[in-house]
Amino acid sequence: MSKMQLDIVTPEKVIYSDEVDMVITRAAEGDIGILPKHAPLVSPLKGNRVRVKKDGKEEVISVSGGFLEVRPDKVTILAETAELPE
Repeated sequence: MSKMQLDIVTPEKVIYSDEVDMVITRAAEGDIGILPKHAPLVSPLKGNRVRVKKDGKEEVISVSGGFLEVRPDKVTILAETAELPE
């Protein structure tokens, strides 16, 4: 299965940067599942969590505010704040 780069960035630092299989979050128009080669998209984030699927496992990253940018090979989330599960 192909992968895509996911970067979650806050004003202070990069919170997450890795190759993933799928990203699920809530955009302005509702929930969105993003796979590699997704059509380009820019949207404000409306949810408070980002689900990340990688190698058969799922992680949930808490975020608040910000924007989502999708390109066919990369997803960038610019968030006001973000926290990893640990």
